[in-house]
Amino acid sequence: MTFEKKIAAQMYSVRKEFEDNPEETLKTLKKIGFRALQIDGMRGHDVKKISQLVKKYDFEIAGMHIKHDRFINDLDGIIEECYEFGCKTIYDKYIDDEDQHIEGYIKTKEKLIEAVEKLAPLGFRIGIHNPEYDYNNEIYGRKVLDYITDPINGYTVYAEPDTYWMTIAGDDPVESIKKYSGRAPIIHLKDYQSGYELNDMEQNLAELGQGEIDIESIVRWGEKNNVEYYCIEQDYSRIGIFKSLEIGFKNLVEIGNKIQGE
Repeated sequence: MTFEKKIAAQMYSVRKEFEDNPEETLKTLKKIGFRALQIDGMRGHDVKKISQLVKKYDFEIAGMHIKHDRFINDLDGIIEECYEFGCKTIYDKYIDDEDQHIEGYIKTKEKLIEAVEKLAPLGFRIGIHNPEYDYNNEIYGRKVLDYITDPINGYTVYAEPDTYWMTIAGDDPVESIKKYSGRAPIIHLKDYQSGYELNDMEQNLAELGQGEIDIESIVRWGEKNNVEYYCIEQDYSRIGIFKSLEIGFKNLVEIGNKIQGE
């Protein structure tokens, strides 16, 4: 597989553009060079309409981000959406505020494991994305992400490590990511620039490959540990979101081609 095929655009990056004009958004991402997308909700549009556009522009689906409460209250709806997009890798995008406590973490793991028990026989993979605010919280002496992804009774909830939030949490993502070997088919790549307040994402979020995170080392690890997609997420941009994504895409292609060519 050429490296470009392993690069996905996280659709949260273009949430406003997608809400306003989904077809133009997909067309622009395709022009940049993306061949894969990670779905992040329909933003008010019909599921079938979006799936038709995805097929029209010949995108692969690199997993789907699903709202936390749907794993608890709407698993059947999730399944229908997944089949519409031909995707069986789905992630709880973040734990809602009301479940940001010990009982909520326990409930989250129970519900995700229930989903795994129900859907794994059908070929589904269930995972969780690490947001900033619960990454350092602990339960039973384990970080929340580690606790939820610890296997239980032979069932596993997959991790979706996020390099930016790991950095904000004070970890070295190059080292922290190693614990998820074989359990992280998709990684979120975001870059970070110091010199600003930690919570000032509009300033400290850099274009991928232009910040301080060692993206090359992470990709080297990923190529040895069965990472299927490197998902670029650019939550904010000071230069225009498509320009930021284009810079990140080109930098990641250069890194990936270098590694594959060695």
